[in-house]
Amino acid sequence: MITDLLLKECHLVFEEYFQSLIIDSPENQRQFEEIRAHSLRVVDNSLLLAKVLLQTEEEKRIATVNALFHDLGKATLIAKNIEAVNIQRDHATVSSKIIQQSEFYQGLSTEVQSIILKSVENHNKLKLPKLDSEQQTLFARLLRDADKLDIFDSSYRFFKERYGIQPNITTELNNSTEVSEKILKSILIGKTAAVEDMKSMNDYKLLLISMAFDLNFKNTFRIMSEKQYIQKIYETLPKRDQIIDVYRSIKLFVENKFVS
Repeated sequence: MITDLLLKECHLVFEEYFQSLIIDSPENQRQFEEIRAHSLRVVDNSLLLAKVLLQTEEEKRIATVNALFHDLGKATLIAKNIEAVNIQRDHATVSSKIIQQSEFYQGLSTEVQSIILKSVENHNKLKLPKLDSEQQTLFARLLRDADKLDIFDSSYRFFKERYGIQPNITTELNNSTEVSEKILKSILIGKTAAVEDMKSMNDYKLLLISMAFDLNFKNTFRIMSEKQYIQKIYETLPKRDQIIDVYRSIKLFVENKFVS
């Protein structure tokens, strides 16, 4: 069982983890600080969604643990100077290994252990695979939605205001005005675009708004609509016919989800 006391221990483990990282450059320091801040914002988003989706206080504490630890692997891989594409691909698996090595994890029930690991391991997958139970699926979807809400927000702030740091996944992308045909085709058939198809920053922006196809809960769509994330990111893109078409398809999709 995750009690208030155990949750405090998890927060302590989270903070001690970041203090333990070896900082070899100012850039890594900024990356670590952003991952820590992102994780705490995902906690806030998770609790916002949990008010509607979860019934008990312990369930809300489980959602908090998922959010706290979901990106620790990203910081570990950055500290090892792993390439950005491999960080994106592997960090969830590394996060789950860090959790399993934590003392608090050993005292949890098998059911709660499975919920946490399945949520963290699958938070960055292109598509959530079929899990072993409805509870695992619920918590995994909640974490994925909470994570995406902050990715929308922090990425837009970087594009528009140059606030914060450049998303790690975009460091090797070019600044050309071209967009990937594969990205466009994915969106037009209602699929989230794939990271490996990105070549330019515009591709990343399109990938971001395509993540709307993978959101799970009406409340997530409500928050996204209120914050106008899709519109704001679209406004930073060049206005070509293909881009206008994909924006309209996503906008219609979101509107239908919000009112349904």
